[in-house]
Amino acid sequence: MIITGLLVLVWNCSLEGIDPATIDVRFLQVGLFFIILVGVAYRQLQRSLKEQNLREQQDKIKIETELRLKEAELSLLKAQVNPHFLFNSLNSIYGLSLEKSEETPRMIMLLSEILDYTLYGCSSEFVPIYKELELVENYAAIQKGRFGDTIDLNINLEKGKLIHELISPLLLLPLVENAFKYTDRKDNEASVISISLNLDEDFCFRIKNPINYTEESKRHGGIGLENLRKRLELIYPNKFNLTIKKDERYFEVELRLMILNRELCEK
Repeated sequence: MIITGLLVLVWNCSLEGIDPATIDVRFLQVGLFFIILVGVAYRQLQRSLKEQNLREQQDKIKIETELRLKEAELSLLKAQVNPHFLFNSLNSIYGLSLEKSEETPRMIMLLSEILDYTLYGCSSEFVPIYKELELVENYAAIQKGRFGDTIDLNINLEKGKLIHELISPLLLLPLVENAFKYTDRKDNEASVISISLNLDEDFCFRIKNPINYTEESKRHGGIGLENLRKRLELIYPNKFNLTIKKDERYFEVELRLMILNRELCEK
């Protein structure tokens, strides 16, 4: 078509003005192959761009689907925390009420504050670290009120420079619950539960409690630790370290987190 167009428009359908090399068979073959090559290359480029756009759309749909599944799974895991925590707290207050303890009203008030936080205060994906520490302190106070002198509570929640940074809510509560639930309580001496937090460079939470090495204590953690690990894997992939140490006397857990960028948390 190009050669015919040149013949009609440029050379006025006359072979006299055409260079002899132009009408050579080899020249025409090379020109024809060149035109075909350019056409095929252009068509292939179009096809490649179309396939690339299709792959990008598929990847976008896949990512959006994975995010929705992640959000659904996180909501389910978070929903499992609240009933588990509420059951343990009510058990503690029920024990105080049976003893007609004067601490019962204060414990109910603390439970009310905790429920307000777990139901409304931590509805977002991330909360300030100090809010989580208040939750730990309130829950520990309820348990301390229940067990009295049988528990010696050693809390050192250091208010470091990262105290106002953000963290996923309800990560620490399962660890504190388990410590009180499985602590070996003796009649002749108080059992020491140690809770500490370091916020200098990263988030490092430690909790240690004595255990009675029985079949029951071998299952220390149960659904709480399993739930926690799943949440960490979803929210902090490759950015956390959950270390569990256990011997015949003590059970110790250390949770280290890389604090996520605030802008990333708020997205």
